[in-house]
Amino acid sequence: MPHFTVFGEENRRHVDVLGVRLKGSEERVGELPLVIDNDFIEALHGHEENVQLWAEVGTGSMSEVFPPEKAKYCQSIFGTGNQLKKVYFDFDDRSKEELENRDGVLVVSAGRCRKLILQRFHQMESTPVKEALKELTKPGSWSWSEEFLADLLYLKKMGFLP
Repeated sequence: MPHFTVFGEENRRHVDVLGVRLKGSEERVGELPLVIDNDFIEALHGHEENVQLWAEVGTGSMSEVFPPEKAKYCQSIFGTGNQLKKVYFDFDDRSKEELENRDGVLVVSAGRCRKLILQRFHQMESTPVKEALKELTKPGSWSWSEEFLADLLYLKKMGFLP
């Protein structure tokens, strides 16, 4: 869930994303499993426990990205008894694809994000997905309505993405 909370300080203006992944969650439509980043989920221990996530997106140093006043605010959303996982989506090096742990923060490179997005594109164009879409119901459509993915699919269809 995008969470644009303004703090009023020049370099600490908002929180990019707060999210929850429940233990045992699966990304699927009907019987069709969707492409996911299992290594990312495993790094967050998302298969064994519920995950409360605070993510920031940026370039350069992440030294000022997770300041205490933001942490306090994020913790107030999830409660103090829950461990908040920090994730930084680093768009500096677009060629890297590995996950990295820096001082307790899971760092995901732009290259890794791009790879997963392109895998999902390929899956969306596959025969099983096209067959599933033929029988799409209104509740089933909610599974496909993730805005970011829909925007990227449209950009790909228009020829702006590979």
